[in-house]
Amino acid sequence: MKVTATVTIPSIRVYKDELSSSEWDMILLTFIRYNRLKEWYYNQSYNEKYLGIPFVHGKETETSLLKQRYKELYGSVLSDYYISSLFSTVNGMRKSQRELMKLAAIEQKERQENRQEKVDVLSEKLARMKEGKVWLKAYGKFLAGKGVEPDAPSVQKHGFTFSGGKIFFRGKKNRIQEEDPLTYERSLEKQIKHTKARIALIKDKIRRTEEAASDTPSRITFGSKKQYRKKDTLALTGKRLDDWHEERDFARYRIVNFSGRASSKDGNFLCKYHAEDHTMEVTMINGRKVLFHDVYFPYRGEELEAYLCKRKGSVGYTMERKIDASGREYLIFKATFTESKRDLNYSKSDGVLAYDFNYDHIAWADVGADGNLIKSGVIPFHLDGLSSGHAKVVLGTAVKNLVSLAVKRQKPIVREDLNFIKKKARMEYQDKVTNRKLSALIYSQAIAMVEARAFREHVAILTVNPAYTSLIAKVKYMQPKGISIHCAAAYVIGRRALGVTEQVPQYLKKVSARAKNPWRSIFSHAKKATSSYFRKKQPVWDKWKL
Repeated sequence: MKVTATVTIPSIRVYKDELSSSEWDMILLTFIRYNRLKEWYYNQSYNEKYLGIPFVHGKETETSLLKQRYKELYGSVLSDYYISSLFSTVNGMRKSQRELMKLAAIEQKERQENRQEKVDVLSEKLARMKEGKVWLKAYGKFLAGKGVEPDAPSVQKHGFTFSGGKIFFRGKKNRIQEEDPLTYERSLEKQIKHTKARIALIKDKIRRTEEAASDTPSRITFGSKKQYRKKDTLALTGKRLDDWHEERDFARYRIVNFSGRASSKDGNFLCKYHAEDHTMEVTMINGRKVLFHDVYFPYRGEELEAYLCKRKGSVGYTMERKIDASGREYLIFKATFTESKRDLNYSKSDGVLAYDFNYDHIAWADVGADGNLIKSGVIPFHLDGLSSGHAKVVLGTAVKNLVSLAVKRQKPIVREDLNFIKKKARMEYQDKVTNRKLSALIYSQAIAMVEARAFREHVAILTVNPAYTSLIAKVKYMQPKGISIHCAAAYVIGRRALGVTEQVPQYLKKVSARAKNPWRSIFSHAKKATSSYFRKKQPVWDKWKL
């Protein structure tokens, strides 16, 4: 089976002060002209696509219009290779916008459904509180000698019970509390008002979201919206307007893309890397060439050299401007090429290595071909308070250790096919601790890093349905195997990849006997019990359900 992966590798820094002034002037000219033309081309295509304003008239082509625009602005001819790069860049931006719109629509739908679920839950809670208030009023009349004693209240209908002249109810952290009827009635009235207000706010949010929904994406803000918002706080930060303009222009004109061409012996007509002497020859937008010396690709550079030596196909390059901590400006080159492999290890004859990714560790389980657990473990890491770059390094080390386990055991890696859009949508009404953990859980980045590392090491990645893996781990394997809930979940993931069907334990068959989906029935009760209970002893259903 042939598997293809896109590889992007960065070069070392090429500092501005290491280049001559004439060379830097040509480089800066390329950044400014290329990005101005890119912005113009994007806006014209946006107007045509979403506003109905035609871009191309009659027998004109987009290529001829770009050349005409460049000649009007700068009085010279634009190379066809730069036009090809502009096409590739702008089309990529539009495609990314469409994909982001789809994801945003899915997330918005999940958020709306989650809000409606919250309204339904609060409405049920409000109905119980109103019933409880009616009972308390009837009990007050009974004490005043103006009525008969009402029937005993129930938790399901009224939200509390009554015994010995006291009201018993569940308070914070699900703890049972007691109050006298008069005090509880006053607090209940406050809760009713608060719940009504919450329901009204959520319904209003649902309405406003539906009214604001649109199929037309907003224009891309070149230089980032964050940078443009800084203009409104110049008086607070003490920055001059000229300094803000300089920062904005740097953000807008900092990247140039050189699209690759398979017909070129170097994979690219505008940017050519010579691996034998580590030089990069770049044709600037005015047609003149600049030769960069001592350009190395320390990370996976040997793969780029082998790719260029075999002349397998095109190589795309990106030239990017950056500034280091001391204020020195430099350039970074990034090479992008496609690599194919046919010898990835998909064989499950010896079992699989499954993992469960968490916000502070990776739990893994080595599962034999017969579905039995061979070994399990944890790879810890800490991302709290780290910068994005530092977090990426820490996570990369953990991923490297995980893949090395699969290489050593000669087994494919298995993970859950999770949908984090739903989880993200539910963050709106979850507690802060859970939201903080989910935000720190850069799952998509971890998946990409595992897949990239596994591809390099010729290890295949398999995915399975994530339904009830943690539940099965909790009620079936955690205590008997003597492992953590996350290692047990990894074990269940591995068994599922091997096609093993999980049977319901004997002590749970009473609650799931008549259910079409027994695990779903068990889940509605199991979520009330913590993992620590299952770790202590094999639970008994009659005690657990309480």
